[in-house]
Amino acid sequence: MFPLFGAWQKGYIAENPGIKISTASTNSGTGISSAGQGLVDIGTSDGPLSATQASQYPSVENIPMDVDGIEVVYNLPGFSGQLNLSATVLAQIYQGKITTWNDPAIAKINPGVTLPSTKIVTIHRGDSSGSTVTLVQYLNAADPTDWPESLVSSSPTWPKAPGALAETGTGAMVTAAGSTAGSIAYVGVSYASKIAAAKLSVAAVENAAGKFTTATPAALTAAVDSFPAPSANGSEVLVNTTAPAGYPITGYEYAVVNSSQPSTAKADLIQNFLYWALTTGTDSSYLGPVGFVPLPAATHAISVSLITKISG
Repeated sequence: MFPLFGAWQKGYIAENPGIKISTASTNSGTGISSAGQGLVDIGTSDGPLSATQASQYPSVENIPMDVDGIEVVYNLPGFSGQLNLSATVLAQIYQGKITTWNDPAIAKINPGVTLPSTKIVTIHRGDSSGSTVTLVQYLNAADPTDWPESLVSSSPTWPKAPGALAETGTGAMVTAAGSTAGSIAYVGVSYASKIAAAKLSVAAVENAAGKFTTATPAALTAAVDSFPAPSANGSEVLVNTTAPAGYPITGYEYAVVNSSQPSTAKADLIQNFLYWALTTGTDSSYLGPVGFVPLPAATHAISVSLITKISG
């Protein structure tokens, strides 16, 4: 979410020149803990608070701000064309059960395609990551046998796939994948320009309708529209959509804020910025460059209600 917050920072300050905003790129776990500990006014996360985090920080809210997709990227020299991947194949790749790109399981869902025998190098986040949560929630929802509930976490105990690499931060994931032939990784759609610069390809991923889709704005919209509104606290899992046109590794991007602020003035500053981000900040000039889409109306109303609760 950092690329979008950077754009919001510039846009909001341009409209409110007396306001100062500083931003920093961190992982989702740090975004949540920093907000919970009062180290920042607004944290961000690619996923909602876990039950443990919600218990640890009872006055912290996770407020949906927009809709994101996690792309599966790969570096496969000599291969061109669209590569299809399913949850089962992805789970078995990250489990170390599928170790070459021409494995029969991959070939089966890519008929008519000649796949190289290149060894697969898995790349995962080594830090606490909302992107990881969204990916593994999808794997578990679609194939709980190959990816059990015990491996659903922002920092799971990753299986020992041969040659697996652990990287800190999305930028490092892109860099590692770009420099490692045969690699596979997962990256938020907002890093599309960096993915392209690293000469990585993006896989089409199977949804619950059995269709292979990529994380286009239309596919993200179709996915989020296939789910009911989130609960009153804003938390919802949006993976493995049944919409034929929907992308299956989708989730809300959250602002993480303590509802109890030290003063009314601080609460007002935070509220005003978040209201702006949910209105002006959802214009295509902001969301378009990062590939996000706006919230559905029902989710938007819940987010506004959560912002209203911030007080000092």
